[in-house]
Amino acid sequence: MPRRASDPIVIPDELWERPQMIQALNARDIGTVFHLLRQYAGATQTQIAIACTLTQGRVSEHMKPGGRRVTELDVFERIADGLQMPDTARMALGLAPRTHPGVPAPRTPEPQARTGIVVTDPRPTEADPSDPATTTDLSRLTRWLTTSDTADETIESLARSATSLATAHTRVPAKSLLSQVLRLHRRTQDLLEGSRPRPRHTRELLRIDADLLAHAAVIFGDVNLDHHAEQYAAAALMLAREAGTNEAFAWYAQAKTARWQDRLIEAADFARQGYEASPPTPMKTQLAWYEANAAALLGDQTRARQSVKRAEQSAETIDDSPTDRSVWSFPTERRALFALSVATRTGDPDGALEAAEMADTAWAAGAPVAPALWAQIRVGTGVAHLLKGDLEGTAEQLAQLLTLDPGMRLTTVTRYVADLDRRLSHPRYRDTSLAVQLRAQIRDFNAAALTDDPDMERS
Repeated sequence: MPRRASDPIVIPDELWERPQMIQALNARDIGTVFHLLRQYAGATQTQIAIACTLTQGRVSEHMKPGGRRVTELDVFERIADGLQMPDTARMALGLAPRTHPGVPAPRTPEPQARTGIVVTDPRPTEADPSDPATTTDLSRLTRWLTTSDTADETIESLARSATSLATAHTRVPAKSLLSQVLRLHRRTQDLLEGSRPRPRHTRELLRIDADLLAHAAVIFGDVNLDHHAEQYAAAALMLAREAGTNEAFAWYAQAKTARWQDRLIEAADFARQGYEASPPTPMKTQLAWYEANAAALLGDQTRARQSVKRAEQSAETIDDSPTDRSVWSFPTERRALFALSVATRTGDPDGALEAAEMADTAWAAGAPVAPALWAQIRVGTGVAHLLKGDLEGTAEQLAQLLTLDPGMRLTTVTRYVADLDRRLSHPRYRDTSLAVQLRAQIRDFNAAALTDDPDMERS
């Protein structure tokens, strides 16, 4: 079976002992380290990027002759951790070893070791409350439950920051937001791996990190890094299940990623699984609409209609008009976008225009404007006019769209615009001067959009 770009790197143990590798580590020459991984482990730039939480473009920069050097300690740590360097290699790179002489490597303790209660006789006995051993056992158990390197204030601060980042999603450019989400994820992960959190702290840290990973997956999709989005969404689901918390955000991230990779059956199935697993929240309604949208794109109109019915039933029982807006909320204007998309895909331009009017009415009434969502509504409205043969109406919508700041021209916007361009290439329109003009504007619009990889190493 051919190797996939997302397959993990298999690094021979002896590679870390090669003189060239030791010399590169001593010189902190990460570019040469990457070249040796490619030469002796067959690693691709994409595999290295995924393992080290870098972008493929950044790996390429390091590998170029005289290319960019790594200077930040946290990036060295990330590379060492991602490549699972042995302690000898870590120390050659100038990093502390993961294990220390005479100290056993960390392991997951058995439940008996966690509580510190030692059972010396398996036969049931009646406990004697006056027995000092009973008091000692209780004292040890209480001390284990209350001793922690992680304070409640730290957990609350992380949770607040994660919520703030989710709320900033529609207002802050994706590249800037991604670096902050990843930085908070690393802080949370460090607490999980390097401290001694109490059980309830562990569950809360897992929940926070699950939400952060799902948020990162959504942004990776927005900047056209779908392989990263896929991996982060899968990890988010794993952490949410471990924490015993709401899985809906992780399922949404998986459905969104599959949708933009044109894996429409999987997108619909992921959305349906998320819908079934979600408590009664706005996200439950959004997942039903996501299934409907994927099914409509696939051409399965029966499934699309059934999903729309589930979405409408969900909306009737849920307060989906939040006072705050975040990546996870589902306000009226976002619901309108899904209705618009399904309508255009099922040949209902009038229904699409009604959905667009619903969004515009919400904004006119004072709802906060999310630039990327506003842009998608404008494109969808332009498509609806085109379906009605109204090229002038399409031009009017595109004229508004051209004002969108390049930093907000996410992949989810440019792909909508590319669909409009494809429709304008239809023989009915392609030879008209207005259609030619609109297609030129679309090319310029997309060319000025996000074109470089998001910087995950700097704020």
